[in-house]
Amino acid sequence: MKKYTLNKKLTIGIIILFIGMGFAPGMLQTTATTILSTNEQTVLFHQQFSEPEINQHIDYIDVSVPEAQSFMTAEQKPMIPVFSKTYEFSFGTKIKEVVVEPWQSHDMVLDKHLSPVPEKQSTSDPLQTSKKVLDTNLYSSDEFYPSSWYTYNLGTGVNKKNDHVLFLSLDIYPIRYLPAEQRISYIDEVDISITYEQTPQQMFSGDEYDLVIIAPEEFSDNLQPLIEHKNQYGMSTYFITLSEIYAGYNGRDNPEKIKYFIKYALDEWNIHYVLLVGDVQKTPIRHTYAARWEPDLLSDLYYADIYDSSYEFCSWDANGNNRFGEVNYDGYDIDGVDLYADVHLGRIACTDQTELDIVVNKIITYEKETYGSPWFKKIILAGGDTFPVFYQHADPDVFEGEITNAHVAQTLPDFESTLLWSSKHTLNAFTFNRAITKGAGFVSYAGHGFEHGWGTYRPNAKVDTMILYYMPFVKLLKNNEKLPIVFFDACLTAKLDFNISDLDEYYPGWIQLLVRLTRLDYDISRFYPCFAWSFIKEEGGGAIATIGSTRTAYTWVNEQGVFGGAGFLDVSFFDAYEQGITAG
Repeated sequence: MKKYTLNKKLTIGIIILFIGMGFAPGMLQTTATTILSTNEQTVLFHQQFSEPEINQHIDYIDVSVPEAQSFMTAEQKPMIPVFSKTYEFSFGTKIKEVVVEPWQSHDMVLDKHLSPVPEKQSTSDPLQTSKKVLDTNLYSSDEFYPSSWYTYNLGTGVNKKNDHVLFLSLDIYPIRYLPAEQRISYIDEVDISITYEQTPQQMFSGDEYDLVIIAPEEFSDNLQPLIEHKNQYGMSTYFITLSEIYAGYNGRDNPEKIKYFIKYALDEWNIHYVLLVGDVQKTPIRHTYAARWEPDLLSDLYYADIYDSSYEFCSWDANGNNRFGEVNYDGYDIDGVDLYADVHLGRIACTDQTELDIVVNKIITYEKETYGSPWFKKIILAGGDTFPVFYQHADPDVFEGEITNAHVAQTLPDFESTLLWSSKHTLNAFTFNRAITKGAGFVSYAGHGFEHGWGTYRPNAKVDTMILYYMPFVKLLKNNEKLPIVFFDACLTAKLDFNISDLDEYYPGWIQLLVRLTRLDYDISRFYPCFAWSFIKEEGGGAIATIGSTRTAYTWVNEQGVFGGAGFLDVSFFDAYEQGITAG
């Protein structure tokens, strides 16, 4: 059965994804050797590392290793290079043993402490950026950090071929730090051995449906053209109403009932795609405890992450306290969430039938007309100096948004890049709209964001000199069928529970005056279209899909690259693109 993917009519549906959702970047192809035995198999892999590179700063020393792709991200703790490798095993595989054996270690004494990981940079905080603070207990310790040369974690999900697999994500630390002696120990070669046992699984054997659409009853008629379109192009589609799910499936609340239905559809029909229809007041979203700044980060990934690494239902609440997706201060999972999606999932966050009709027409036109269009092979990169000098601890030579843009461009060398950068004086509301109107397959914006727009700065700008783009400017887009996929590497742009109290925080005097003059109902339970959704619901232009943050985002960018938060997701999202891979 022919599937709709990005190289066949560029099918994407209309999707609002969320930075609160996890991502599995950097799947590396293994050159490993597989050794067969009677009941078990072993994968062997050998990795070499270059000698660490030392970069002196006034207070600290940075150490990097060319083969390492990232760094450890625990704040206030030493910034240790990380080499990551992800293995895929067939669904049902049991990992028996993972062994990492360094060949030989060498010592190097430093004349200063190893640089600590900076505090996370909130892209909504007006005056504070990252600063480097030492964990005094750890930096006086006489034990190596990290305690081992490696760590690994397991999770189940779908790979690029839509196969259900077990992922083993291995992190190797080419250096370890002994703080009390200001000494690093490093390795130049390592052998990896993974022993596993494959157990046949009789799951996901059906093929009745490819796509499940879940929506309130009121949208049934409006969705029929989309269902017919999908079926016509070989994507067998099943529609079910929320009331049917609530009446027919168990769960502690409505979101869990929806998730159990998706599990049923996955187990019995081997579905690959789920489309939620309706805003979060009509079709619920999961409120999680996965954010540092807010206790209720919204995430639809909950619905897509069906199985855990033990092949059991992943409730996102392993400790049973009804606080879903909890993390500790360093951001590490304490609720058994593996963050690998088992289905591709998106949401049409429509408020009414009119919005839904617009979006359905967009999807059908996009899937019929986009493939092969020359305008698709373009990407718009917009950014500036996210944290100029008036921010505390800001680096005057680091323009975070532009650095992120540059790394995104490197992931798509075959795309023509349009750079809208504040340093080049090419970024403003007019140039942003003009570039989109000309047509592009992708847009990546990196900077500050809010529920109703985005804003960034020119290099080392003064306070209150933001370059701004507000939601009404979306109405001026005239790109018609040239609809991009837009990634907002910024705070709050996809806050689906955006209400008048949020505006009150930005414009307290004006909003109160407006309420008095117009007798506007100050009802915080009434939600308004957020910035990311405004691009999708715009008739005659806008976007086909948007990715944004449902809450305050953070980033970690310096002159060496993009290492954490929304910026890392931005780069990783585009790095994962290739023709034939479905976005979800």
